[in-house]
Amino acid sequence: MIKKLLLLTLWVLVSGCSTLWQSKPQAPAETLWLERQSQLKQLDNWTLRGRTAIQQGKEGWNAGVSWHQSPDQFEIRLTGPFSQGAVNLSGDQNAVLLTNSSGERYVAATPEQLLEEVLGWQLPISALRDWVKGLPFSEAAVTYRELDRDGRLVALEQAGWQVSFMRYVPFQGTDVPDKIFIKRDQLSVRLVVSAWQSE
Repeated sequence: MIKKLLLLTLWVLVSGCSTLWQSKPQAPAETLWLERQSQLKQLDNWTLRGRTAIQQGKEGWNAGVSWHQSPDQFEIRLTGPFSQGAVNLSGDQNAVLLTNSSGERYVAATPEQLLEEVLGWQLPISALRDWVKGLPFSEAAVTYRELDRDGRLVALEQAGWQVSFMRYVPFQGTDVPDKIFIKRDQLSVRLVVSAWQSE
C-alpha cells in the first residue's frame, strides 16, 4: 500500500513538473503582425546605413546609402552611383532637392519625379520609407502579403512592386529588415543594411 502511495505521489510530481516546463503557445502570426505594426509605426526618427544594387534593364549601379528619416523630413545620401561621387536627396512633404557631386541642384515635387528626371531611376522612395521598416506603404493597396510565424512580412505586393524581406535584425524592441529585394518590370533593387540607429 505504501509502495503504491509513493508511486502515485511520484507520478503527480512528475506530471506537475512536465506542465511547468511546457512552452507557452505562440500567438497566431496575424496577432503578432498587428502588434508589430503598432511598434513599427512609432519608429519615425531613424538612420540606416548600407549598400544598394540597382538594376534597370541591362544597366546596373552599386552605391553606398545613408538614410536619415525624421517625422517631417528625410535625407538620403548615395555614394558612388555611376562612379561620380555622391548624390544627396533631401526633402519634406512640400518639395525635394537633389544635389550631385558637382554641386548642381535639382528640385521637384516628389523624390520619384526627381530621380527619374535626373538619374533615370524609377525608384519608389516614398514607399521605401515604410518598406525598409517592414511595413506596407500606407498610401497604396496591398495585393499580396505573406507573414512568417513571428508575424513579420516575408513578401509583399503593392502598386505592381514585389517586395521580399529576406532577413530581420532586432532594433528598438522589435525587428526590422536588413536585407530587402524589390522588383517591378525591368527594375530591381537590392538593399542590404549594415546598421540601424535611432535618433
